Amino acid sequence: MRLDEILSQRSRDLPDKVCIKFEKQRYTYAEINDQVGLMAGGLIHEGVGRGERVAILMENSPGYIVSYFAILRAGGIAVPINTMLTPEEISYILGDSGARLLIYSGGLSDKVRRVSERNAGVKVCLFDEMPQKVGTADGGGGDEDVAVLLYTSGTTGFPKGAMLTHRNLISNADACMKAMHITHRDRVLLFLPLFHSFTFTVCVILPVYSGATIVMLPSVRPFSRVINSIFRERITFFIGVPTVYNILAKKRIPFPLRYVLRYLMSIKACISGAAALPVETIYNFEKRFGVPLLEGYGLTEASPVVSVNPLDGLRKPSSVGPPIPGVEVAVVGEDGERVPPGVVGELIVKGPNVMKGYFNKEEATRETIRDGWLYTGDMARIDEDGYIYIVDRKKDLIIVDGMNVYPREVEDQVLRLRGVEECAMVGVPDGRGSEVSVLFVRLKEGCQLSEGEIRGYLKGHLAPFKMPRRIRFVKDFPRTATGKIKKTELRKAELQGG
Repeated sequence: MRLDEILSQRSRDLPDKVCIKFEKQRYTYAEINDQVGLMAGGLIHEGVGRGERVAILMENSPGYIVSYFAILRAGGIAVPINTMLTPEEISYILGDSGARLLIYSGGLSDKVRRVSERNAGVKVCLFDEMPQKVGTADGGGGDEDVAVLLYTSGTTGFPKGAMLTHRNLISNADACMKAMHITHRDRVLLFLPLFHSFTFTVCVILPVYSGATIVMLPSVRPFSRVINSIFRERITFFIGVPTVYNILAKKRIPFPLRYVLRYLMSIKACISGAAALPVETIYNFEKRFGVPLLEGYGLTEASPVVSVNPLDGLRKPSSVGPPIPGVEVAVVGEDGERVPPGVVGELIVKGPNVMKGYFNKEEATRETIRDGWLYTGDMARIDEDGYIYIVDRKKDLIIVDGMNVYPREVEDQVLRLRGVEECAMVGVPDGRGSEVSVLFVRLKEGCQLSEGEIRGYLKGHLAPFKMPRRIRFVKDFPRTATGKIKKTELRKAELQGG
């Protein structure tokens, strides 16, 4: 089936079930499906047909989900765009994807005006003013058709559009449903940005596929609204990123209130993705709230979930769990041969969730997908039980005098220091064909920690070649929309600073 057909099926099976709860409004599966049909008719009226790319630049709202499914029902391909991008960056995606229509929300009108000035051939349309037509049929085609182009930034060069098919996304939702035991009785909290692959698959496609209810918030701010929604809406699955869980684990809560929170908590499990989750955060969070915090792993090119720690099986802190059902993983060395359990190499993935390829990038596709295996660019090891441990990004690897240094190993040690809130280590060229490692540290408010104290601690835990050559203290980090630290910006700043 296609994704839009899944929604149609849910509207027939569960017509009066609440699909989306947004602020004070509730929309049933039947109502959402009707809205999708009307908008799809309008899109067809605008000339959208099979394979036509339509961009979405919208803030979190039910309209975002309606737009996404309407594009698919019209036979088109959705192109979600990060709302934090500049007009120049958005223009590149519009040009590369060949999108001739951009749907946007009112809060982004100023940015869209500037984008429109750069892209005369792209029609922009406010969601609230989209034409609606009755009597459209499903868009046709099959599950191997591309459903979405998701642009990944990578570490160098321009972003590439990962082509994810209906089958890719549905298979990923099906496997996640089995791994997380989500049913139509569950209520999933959505507050992360919808343009992110992790958010849309786990917080939208997965609930729609299982017939669950999506409780949507405009954003993560104010954070008090997120907390209140957990109890008021009786949330059973909380989907977040490490930054959110770190805040919850450290936020000061009086003991009586902590006891009440644990007693009233309806959550079955909390899921973390999009970035590495420190073991200390898992320990502190579970100790405080008594709810399992499951770390998973994925990447856009895999629709995006690859693995997750099991809800009812063995959970291993610092591991991202075993692969989800139907997905195969392996670790290979530089020669492309598989390495024994416990040995670090590049993680490769095979399964129905692996993308079709990069849009109009045949060479990049051949480099990334070989013999059906997706080469992730992540350095990892797999233990005897099949659990995956992500060591670092292959491109984040720092080579110091011929020795491999994995920044995450160093960062995990630094995070154990009580005064450290966050840290990130990058490598920069030293002019001799090697690299020097630079550690950036953000201290907790009110804490003092010297470079000498950090080095003194690390000497007892790291080999000399792994020690950071330079240490920089920062007030904050450049971040992506999901709170992930932008290491490319740190490298750039260090190079510019000499």
